[in-house]
Amino acid sequence: MDLPLKRFQIKALSHQDAQQTLKHDVLEGMLCAPRSLPPKYFYDEAGSRLFDAICKTRHYYLTRTESALLKRHADEIIAAARPRTCVELGAGTSVKTEILLSGLAAGSRPFTYVPIDVCEEMLIESAARLLYHYPRLRIEALAGEYLSALHALPRLDGPVLFVFIGSSIGNFTEAEAMELLAGVSGIMGPEDAFLLGLDRVKDRKILEQAYDDDEGITAQFNLNVLQVLNTRLGGNFRLENFSHRAVYQEAREQIEMYLVARQAQQVTLADLGETLDIAAGETILTEISRKYTRASIRHLLEGSALSEDMHFAPGDEHFSLVLARKR
Repeated sequence: MDLPLKRFQIKALSHQDAQQTLKHDVLEGMLCAPRSLPPKYFYDEAGSRLFDAICKTRHYYLTRTESALLKRHADEIIAAARPRTCVELGAGTSVKTEILLSGLAAGSRPFTYVPIDVCEEMLIESAARLLYHYPRLRIEALAGEYLSALHALPRLDGPVLFVFIGSSIGNFTEAEAMELLAGVSGIMGPEDAFLLGLDRVKDRKILEQAYDDDEGITAQFNLNVLQVLNTRLGGNFRLENFSHRAVYQEAREQIEMYLVARQAQQVTLADLGETLDIAAGETILTEISRKYTRASIRHLLEGSALSEDMHFAPGDEHFSLVLARKR
């Protein structure tokens, strides 16, 4: 599908900077135990497609629940926000955001969508689909990390609706989450709004099944981060030497995903000039996914100079969509 270039622009933030950040993150997280990797490195093209497949698995309730909330309340959200521009952090395939975009398309004015994602290929693919369906839509995509992209935003016609859904905020520690949300609130105007999707605390079994599906897709997704290191840092990780583990830590109210070494092994990262001696049973923390209560949502917003305007949740309170304003 060809892109209508008059309505599409993509800006890739510095590859050199991204590579240096990767090197720094791997050196910081992998040279000593407990080892860890930031979850943003899941999302190369293969990882993005695997995550899309995860969203369709039987036990991954997040996507279905959030999509149902968006369909039910899109008109209310659009009426309250009155956006001329939509900026989305972690856009991915933009499938859920399209629920909002289709509502905007019902109006008579042109509107702009600014998707931000680390995967440039996914941005181009989703833009082609959206531009075909919405002739009044303009897309100005940014390929890069969230904070860097926020500083590189084009001039925006307001009001602006910022969107961060999928409970992706849960992948950050509390301090990191507040820093990111404060970065958004810092560039918001008085008429702008921020739509945030947050997964809620619930039964351990429901949570652990969502992050360890029977088909093994989440395991493939988790292991793919090692392939990213092989490709981008000259690594020689053997993926079959690791297994996937997901566990809910009730005290911290978060899912933790690990790669577990099946055997003792030595791994080289040629581009870093480093060799890792990994013991059998040693773990690499690859993701946290924090879960929220109504109280912890309020705390998060207050610590980010935001206030709740509207709150949507299903009857079981398993998920929250929050429309927030700058305080």
